[in-house]
Amino acid sequence: MSKLLVVDDEMAILEALTDILAVEGYEVTTAANGAEGLERTVSERPDLILLDMMMPVMDGQEMLRRLKEDPELQKIPVVVMSAGRVSKTELQGSRFLAKPFELDDLLETVSAELEHARD
Repeated sequence: MSKLLVVDDEMAILEALTDILAVEGYEVTTAANGAEGLERTVSERPDLILLDMMMPVMDGQEMLRRLKEDPELQKIPVVVMSAGRVSKTELQGSRFLAKPFELDDLLETVSAELEHARD
């Protein structure tokens, strides 16, 4: 079973994604901001991170930057989620999923990124 970490400051999104992904057989952990997400990444080593860009405390861009600086954590695939525009520089090689997204797009992206990480 793959472990996913969902980092988003909107409780409704965290709950919805947790429910959807759990039904699909994923083990899901959540965090409400980038600082909490970074802590959970270190302690739980998820197989994939779904990361919102705009959050309080520590935004997604800063969390992503810190992940990419760590030789161990930079190996974890990240799917960036945002309703706003995100540049390639901000993505730092991560996959992008525009909010609002279709359920099929979410599941396809998660599956593809996990498969790519295994190769």
